[in-house]
Amino acid sequence: MAVSLFSFLALFGMTSVAFGQPEVKPGVVLLKCKEFYEPCDLSDLNKTAGISRIKRLAKTSRLLAGILSEGVTTDQAISTYAKDPRIDYVEPNYLVRAFDLPNDPFFKYQWGLHNTGQTGGTIDSDINAPLAWDLRPNGPNVVIGVIDTGVDYTHLDLANNMWTNSLEIPGNGMDDDDNGYIDDIHGINAATGKGDPMDDNQHGTHVAGIIAAEGNNGLGVSGVLQKAKIITCKCLDENGVGDTASAIVCMDYFAALAARSRNPVKMVATNNSWGGGGMSRAFTDAVRDHQKLGILFVAAAGNIGDNNDAVGSFPANIELSNVISVAASDAQDRLASFSNYGPHSVHVAAPGTDILSTIPGQVYDYLSGTSMAAPFVTGVIGSILATNTDMDWVSIKNLIIAGGTLTEAATDGLISGRRLRMIDQDGRGSLSCNNQVLRRRIQPKSSTLIMRVRQKLPLAMLKINCAKSSQPALSLINTPIQVTHLGLKKDVGVDNLLNDLGQNGDEVAYDGIFSGEFIPALAGTYRLLFPGADSVTVTVLE
Repeated sequence: MAVSLFSFLALFGMTSVAFGQPEVKPGVVLLKCKEFYEPCDLSDLNKTAGISRIKRLAKTSRLLAGILSEGVTTDQAISTYAKDPRIDYVEPNYLVRAFDLPNDPFFKYQWGLHNTGQTGGTIDSDINAPLAWDLRPNGPNVVIGVIDTGVDYTHLDLANNMWTNSLEIPGNGMDDDDNGYIDDIHGINAATGKGDPMDDNQHGTHVAGIIAAEGNNGLGVSGVLQKAKIITCKCLDENGVGDTASAIVCMDYFAALAARSRNPVKMVATNNSWGGGGMSRAFTDAVRDHQKLGILFVAAAGNIGDNNDAVGSFPANIELSNVISVAASDAQDRLASFSNYGPHSVHVAAPGTDILSTIPGQVYDYLSGTSMAAPFVTGVIGSILATNTDMDWVSIKNLIIAGGTLTEAATDGLISGRRLRMIDQDGRGSLSCNNQVLRRRIQPKSSTLIMRVRQKLPLAMLKINCAKSSQPALSLINTPIQVTHLGLKKDVGVDNLLNDLGQNGDEVAYDGIFSGEFIPALAGTYRLLFPGADSVTVTVLE
């Protein structure tokens, strides 16, 4: 069925996200006379408006089509008609298109983009990509960073979507942009310090294909972003092993590109489908530097079935506002059996089992893991930016986690309780989000804990509605956490106020995360009651 963008949005009430301008067919305007003008003689007006002839579109209404004379623009004709009291309305003749599936031959196996039950899964347990592709730009100017084993930038399904360093002259053996790397055309190898990020494993190429394999090119698969620019930094070797120092070099390289004076690279997000080791303060600082540049950090939650609330996973558990931690879902819309989760630490789920994508050597293969789920999120981030070019990182992140589809399997295991969805009805979908309110405690992660008198306990709660978080105009509105000392003979309720002002323990102002501290002055047992009847029991020792 062919339908215009605006009629689709009106049908499902999708009005909160500004889509790109619709295409207009030149040479025709549509207009309707007011009911009390019968018959509606517009011969004088048609001449003034530059209309060569009028034809009736529907026998049962006053709907007319005005055929424009040569040299008359749609805007000129609309302006003239709109001023006449006989006209009810006048509008352009919008182009509409059939909702076609892409012609990539392996698309039929990509259940995460479009689940028809082709792998025995549950129909529509996907991100609904085909509909979104028909309703928004693909993002040829959106730049995504991939930190991984590198990318096979010669793969025919990726080559046209690779970022190219405009300040480097390929193959001349010189560091033309004076950034310390020779011929860093598509990125760098952080481990060797060279300007060649070719993938000698397969992991990074698979991740890149999920994000942005070229769509509708009659070849292989389609990425979430059918047109985009992938820049890669190789920090993992042929065995998929790397170190924190190399990962920091990648982060620094991307930050330098974003901040350079000539041709700065506007990177919306980096994909980080890797992890392990200890929680690094040095790497956390690098993520914080990206936050200052407006770059989101998408991280795989981990593949050992752990609760990340109890056993933190690096780097997914970095507690900075620009981090999005991603679990894996399967084709039946369940959390994958191997996927880490965390009701207060993992944000959203995305398809992550039996995912078909590019690997080096012009071939394709299936891989599973939260490594595959994270790039689905990264791709949708790029789609949001392609549709809303001025949207900031806070709003984009909020749309990712609030705009997903609520699933029973994710409700209690994730911050959002949702699985990623690009577009949907009833206000759901990141690109069509409307009045989707999300409230969830972020800190403390445990519902029972022990601490000492005068020790500081960080408190934080996420409170957003689609892209919207708290606004400067609402800066006096805080979130109260009722604190009750259960050991007193008469319970006394005390409000501990959380703020989203970027002060008193709050990291970023107006990001939708309200923060504060609980500092008990007396020993005993306390109950902290968060909005939504979510309580935390705290035992305080002397």
